[in-house]
Amino acid sequence: MATREQKSTPPLLAMAHPMAFSAYLRRIGSPVERYMRRNGLPVLCEDPKAFVPLQRVWSFFDTAARQEDPMLGWRVGAYIGDQNLNSGLLRKLGTAPTLLLALRGLARMVSAEASDLNIGIHERQADVLLYMCYVGMRGTPGHMISQAYQLEIIVDLIRHFLGRHWIPTEIGIESSLAPSVAEAHFPGCRILTEQQSGYIAVPRSGLHRSALIDNAKVDGLDNPPLAKNFDYTDTLRSVLKSYLSEGYPSARFAAELMNTSVRTLSRRLSTDGLTYGALIDELRFKSAKELLQNPGVRIVDVAQSVGFNDQGDFTRMFRRIGGLTPLAFRNAGREQ
Repeated sequence: MATREQKSTPPLLAMAHPMAFSAYLRRIGSPVERYMRRNGLPVLCEDPKAFVPLQRVWSFFDTAARQEDPMLGWRVGAYIGDQNLNSGLLRKLGTAPTLLLALRGLARMVSAEASDLNIGIHERQADVLLYMCYVGMRGTPGHMISQAYQLEIIVDLIRHFLGRHWIPTEIGIESSLAPSVAEAHFPGCRILTEQQSGYIAVPRSGLHRSALIDNAKVDGLDNPPLAKNFDYTDTLRSVLKSYLSEGYPSARFAAELMNTSVRTLSRRLSTDGLTYGALIDELRFKSAKELLQNPGVRIVDVAQSVGFNDQGDFTRMFRRIGGLTPLAFRNAGREQ
């Protein structure tokens, strides 16, 4: 049974985040080390993966904002962008087959960057909300600065999928005031104050998009390079795609195609952050997207072409990965 001391362990945050603020503050000539020392943060630490108490970080944010700029969180987020995210995390999110899966991946993996942060996805009819909040810590000095910084970074991440100039239609913040700098960064966006959490609204019509990354490996998933350049997962994708129309290829069948065991197959996929089921979903979804772009192909035929005998099962898979139904996806393509 956990002791009282174990239950009261302080929330932690990766050192990468105060380092982001430090980089911006040094750029504008602020006495960063003085602010950090005043709030008990390590000045000489250069390891972004090290952890420090969350409230000391927020106190640092609050001190710097009071001395330099009350809009500091928004400005640091815009300055740093999503480059401050863990590089492994960014790679996994950027290679997700759809924006929706990237957002779900972010929600799952963000615990590696901060403890006690509640982050998830709330679905509405026309969009989804990626929300984040620290439960029970509203009003703590530095909280609103941290939230502004997070929102800016996540918008920048979404822009990898929806374009560098994408602006959300709606942003929610827990603060009682809508900062003018946020309105300047996101012209035309509704900024709703006094919300239960900070959030960004992402339209369903964009959830199926893949990342707009100039990367030969990512592009190669749809237009493969020469087989000699394939890695293990590329090869498996390429081989399995040929069998989709025959139904769900089992992991045992895939292992036989690769001349290996199911255990080895799973282990090799795990090194790329994948499960076998996720890989099949990705292949089915991408193949279905290509077929749906041809208005002459019936949706039931698309379903069968990617291995579904039941159109309802196909629709549920497509919506789970792309955030909208096959018909809605086809209609969205006509409107663009």
